[in-house]
Amino acid sequence: MKTKIYENLAELFPLWRETTLGKVGHEREETNFVIDIFKKYSEKIEKVIDLGGGVGLHSGLLLKAGYDVTLFDQSEKALSIAKKNYPDLKVIHGQFETININQEYNAAICMWSTLSYIFSEEGRRNFYDWQKTHIKKIVILDEANFYRYNQKFHKTYLGENDDYKMKVIRDWELTDDNLKKTKFVYEIFDKKTGKSETIEDAENGQYVEIERLKEYFGVEWNLEIYGDYNLDSHFKKEDSPRIIPVFFRKT
Repeated sequence: MKTKIYENLAELFPLWRETTLGKVGHEREETNFVIDIFKKYSEKIEKVIDLGGGVGLHSGLLLKAGYDVTLFDQSEKALSIAKKNYPDLKVIHGQFETININQEYNAAICMWSTLSYIFSEEGRRNFYDWQKTHIKKIVILDEANFYRYNQKFHKTYLGENDDYKMKVIRDWELTDDNLKKTKFVYEIFDKKTGKSETIEDAENGQYVEIERLKEYFGVEWNLEIYGDYNLDSHFKKEDSPRIIPVFFRKT
């Protein structure tokens, strides 16, 4: 998974995200989509858990929209930032592979390819078994449409906010079993101090086939797959930017 940008550099994660997306504030569109899904597939959603929600980009907006939100993440620094920004947000520290929260939620979200940070079959089965047991209505998963990816990729991104300028150089290779191995170089310019810093980082991500996700959830769940953060965007393997499976309980 991402290490430095997610752990000790977590305060820069929102800028990193906007830089690599090429969009500012896109979490609002994503969260509005999540709320639209809640309304479409259930009469009432109150308690939501954001699995791997980092610094709370989605959790904070859901909290403001009136939901009872818990943020679960393995980065203590990210959780501390989320709690500072949203004092009423519940936060739990832990890892997907060993999640064992003894609470129930109406819905779960796992956004922006975070589910790809599980690398063992045992870990994935525990993660999805927990959701089947503790999520009562809806699960929204979200990963990049890796079916469209080239085997190798290189790109440079530029972004800035009020405090920093950032250059991100990203190189990856995608293996035959859908493991993406990525190397990053961040060039960060602090506008306040005038100092620049170059940092190397890395990330692995194990994308999960749709059929495997269906297997994890089993026959007691319905499934609809979206191709972007829009209810009108149905998944097409050839050209959709995202794979967003929505699992909802059969009635």
